[in-house]
Amino acid sequence: MNFSAFKALWLHRYRKYTYILGEYVRAWGTIARFFALKISFMGRKKLVAILRTEHFGDIVAAEPIARQVRALTPNAYIVWIVRPVFKELVERHPEIDKVWAQPSVLRRKLVCESGVFDRVHNLEFWQSNRDPISEHVHKNQVAAQKDITVFNYFEKGNLLTIFQQCAELPIVDDAPRVYIDDADRAQVDTLGLPEKLIVIHCSSNYPTKDWSVENWHKLVNWLMLEKGYYVAEIGLKNVINTTNSHYLNLCGQFSILQTAEIIRRAQFFIGIDSGPAHLANAVGTYGILLFGRLNNFDSYMPYSGNYQNGKNALFIREPGKTCAALNYTLVQARIETIFAGIPKAESVL
Repeated sequence: MNFSAFKALWLHRYRKYTYILGEYVRAWGTIARFFALKISFMGRKKLVAILRTEHFGDIVAAEPIARQVRALTPNAYIVWIVRPVFKELVERHPEIDKVWAQPSVLRRKLVCESGVFDRVHNLEFWQSNRDPISEHVHKNQVAAQKDITVFNYFEKGNLLTIFQQCAELPIVDDAPRVYIDDADRAQVDTLGLPEKLIVIHCSSNYPTKDWSVENWHKLVNWLMLEKGYYVAEIGLKNVINTTNSHYLNLCGQFSILQTAEIIRRAQFFIGIDSGPAHLANAVGTYGILLFGRLNNFDSYMPYSGNYQNGKNALFIREPGKTCAALNYTLVQARIETIFAGIPKAESVL
């Protein structure tokens, strides 16, 4: 081994083990604070944790579990553990007493396995919970025992059902909710959104779920030019490129809950399987969802409530095809049936 390689190896080891030591020290500080809190209850309350740190659609789908845990343990002090970037989704929840924004997977593992919590409802799949620096894995032993993995989880039910199994909770169907405050509503008020509005979301963090950009352009032009809708695109980065005044590019400008409020004010949400679709389910906006085969799942259902039972959503699929392969003519025709079903007295056409 030459000197440069030797130096790089030991520099890597120094950084890794310094990081691990620091996380152990900081974890004990967090554990001490939770123990102090627990002592202050003087046995009157249980300290209960709900662990779902990402992705934001999964956190929204898991929201009913906070209400379920509260109903099962009314006097508990409930802590939701989440990544800092998604803290807003649970910090206003009326059944959550505290949100702990985990600094790292390693620190979370140390705290959760310390025994400070009387119960940890772990909603994570253990395979995906590896600390990138220390390489420690925080395993969900319940998920492992029940053979719930990233390769088969949709064979077990929708996301809420899967999370309930991971957390050893009763299987109860319930629609998710989000808790939007007046400040977020006021921010959306400044947009002056039109009444005849459709919100779209075109791209995910997993290209297999996406529809083609060409087809999205066809659909948006049809909605604006022939159906007279305003179309607002949300997401991190816009897909649609148009100068039509009926198109609103709202990408990358709003918080998650502000985005939820934008969706709530729309007449329809049209999108793919992604976080914003879970927001649409949570705020009760009718969803038109473009779906397809995902990895080894030919057909799957992520949603609970009125999206799952079809009362407030239309799923457009073609057997054996990915979302990218969905036929444009089929999609337009299926959406047309929804528009045709709007009562004339309330027509938006």
